[in-house]
Amino acid sequence: MDPTTIPALKQATELIRAGKKIQARVLLAKFVQSFPDNEHAWHIMSYALEDKGQQVYVLERALQINPQNVHVKTRLDKFAPPPVKLPEPVPPPVPAQEPAKQPEQSAFSTQASPTGNLLQTAGVSTSQSENLLQTTQASTSGGLLQSVAANIGEDTSPLKPPARKSSLLAKPETIAQSYEFLTPANRFGFWQQIKIRSIISWRRTKMNWRIFAQSPLAIMGLILIVLFSLMAIAHPILMKTVWPRGIYDPATGFDLMVFPNPSPPIPGHILGTDSLGRDVLSMILAATTPTFTVGITAALSTAFVGTLLSVTAAYFQGKVDLIITNMADVFLLFPAPIIMVIIGARFRDLGPVQLGLFYGVVTGAGATTIVMRAQAIQVAAKPFMEAAHIAGGRPWHIISKHLIPSVMPLAALQMMIAVTGAVVADGFISFFGITRTVNNWGTIIYDAFIYGDISGAHGPPWHMLIPAAACFSLFALGFYLISRGLHRVASPSLRENY
Repeated sequence: MDPTTIPALKQATELIRAGKKIQARVLLAKFVQSFPDNEHAWHIMSYALEDKGQQVYVLERALQINPQNVHVKTRLDKFAPPPVKLPEPVPPPVPAQEPAKQPEQSAFSTQASPTGNLLQTAGVSTSQSENLLQTTQASTSGGLLQSVAANIGEDTSPLKPPARKSSLLAKPETIAQSYEFLTPANRFGFWQQIKIRSIISWRRTKMNWRIFAQSPLAIMGLILIVLFSLMAIAHPILMKTVWPRGIYDPATGFDLMVFPNPSPPIPGHILGTDSLGRDVLSMILAATTPTFTVGITAALSTAFVGTLLSVTAAYFQGKVDLIITNMADVFLLFPAPIIMVIIGARFRDLGPVQLGLFYGVVTGAGATTIVMRAQAIQVAAKPFMEAAHIAGGRPWHIISKHLIPSVMPLAALQMMIAVTGAVVADGFISFFGITRTVNNWGTIIYDAFIYGDISGAHGPPWHMLIPAAACFSLFALGFYLISRGLHRVASPSLRENY
């Protein structure tokens, strides 16, 4: 792949040529956050860095991705220390001695050793050969280093390899702390930052949508949620244009032309009327908006609390991680639906926003924190997090710009699960008549049982129970199916293929 075809790498190369290495480092650090396996980004970053140890590290990262990259090998060899060439050992001078008289050997004497014969053949005396053998043994047993030290004037201790930079997570010495502290003249322009972030966000969105769209069930869940959204939008429009408020008001409506009540489906009342003469379809459409309010409030509060606690525990670890984990274990002991029943029984005037907020805080501080903390710890060990440390990012900058965006798919998954639980719990407490503030589908089922017995009908009116129960089931099913699709997006094994 040609790096000039990638706008971010091309721009970083131009910045390096123009001498703006700090801006190039910031741009490359953001790029490797999204594409940590791009060898060209790590290679180009070596030209933007000034510290030798950091240059060696990013070149080794590029070489790990592609061991056949000749350019990286050549540049990495330039930073390697030259080999130490040891001079050949010089034997100590042999003192001159008078030649000894060679004893005459008789024909019956023992034969000399092969080494002595060779030395004698070469004209070397026996004493000289013994001195040479002693010198050779001394140099073999350690005199070699002493002789070299005598010639080059160095220590005789064993040679040690050159020290390297210990870790990438060590505090940079020559790199700027962060691009937040750059001078205004060297900063990126506002629109240039918006453009770069928009391109990265758009690429992430397309990749996530391709993974999400591979699940037919997730698409079905999305269609169901769109239908319920149209129901919530349609009710106020119908009340202002088509339906008379005196007849179709979900709280006080009554049709004088319909008797007795409850009545089965008839023209003008597609789902019939309840025991008080109210239109069932109008009540179901009106209950869609409070149900969405409870679900969305619970989802947002769950995601906020769970994400904040999980990334804080994953980044700082130590005592902070221990405190947050123990607190999450405590919240796991209190199931959110039971807490909502207790709160609804104590505070009967709570609206959908307050109920959703209570559910989101309890769920977010419990199960959501434990699940997202495990994912955040894995993200904290990724290469782009190390690149953020190279660029000198501060803790809050790294958490907000790198760690939180990486766990957002899992946070979206937890949001969908929270919606399902909050809606079912709200309907649960409404079915028991604990809260009577607003109408919802649980209240419709409650009214069907209570007023059905008062009116003397034989059993509850099924034309009220079936639509309300179906709305509960389909609404929860829609968000559950969407959560399954988001689980594919958050799965690391599936994201490796894109």
